[in-house]
Amino acid sequence: MDFILKALLSSWDILLDTAPFALLGFFAAGLFKAFLPDDFVNKHLGGSGPWPVFKAALLGAPLPLCSCGVVPAVAGLKNQGAGKGASASFLIATPETGVDSMAVTYALLDPFMTLARPLAAIITASLAGLMINATEKKEQGEPFAPMEHPACCSSCACYGAKDARSTKRQRFLSGMKFAFGELLRDIGG
Repeated sequence: MDFILKALLSSWDILLDTAPFALLGFFAAGLFKAFLPDDFVNKHLGGSGPWPVFKAALLGAPLPLCSCGVVPAVAGLKNQGAGKGASASFLIATPETGVDSMAVTYALLDPFMTLARPLAAIITASLAGLMINATEKKEQGEPFAPMEHPACCSSCACYGAKDARSTKRQRFLSGMKFAFGELLRDIGG
């Protein structure tokens, strides 16, 4: 009985330690949803070619998300039309090059390794994404259709509205509603 109690307490401690980073990831996913139009994500990260994979690695490398926070962010990108290989590339590149790990690399190793590490992260993430694209079975289905934003018209004419601050606020709130509502429900289980 003591073992079960210790396991439950340890699991609770891990949950508390990782929760802030997962929340940061949901926040990033909300920002992606709010400020990266679905057709932009689909155009640059959709499909199974090498360029979406490489772009996803480059996009993910400078982001300050850990391995806990990147999961909701990549789920949001996938929901917006990113391909499987590009999603995997983003998922791998992002936590490999966090600011904290780069600082430790600089402190413990040397400047050369500090520069080589993000390059290696981009290369390994790109190779993993390319391998996923090469081994994935072609699925028959409908092409990605961008979802309409409830707070904005689908033609995006509202982006040029008179009150740009209000529009940005509405887009931000819509992105947060997506991240902490729909996305949280989707991956919460």
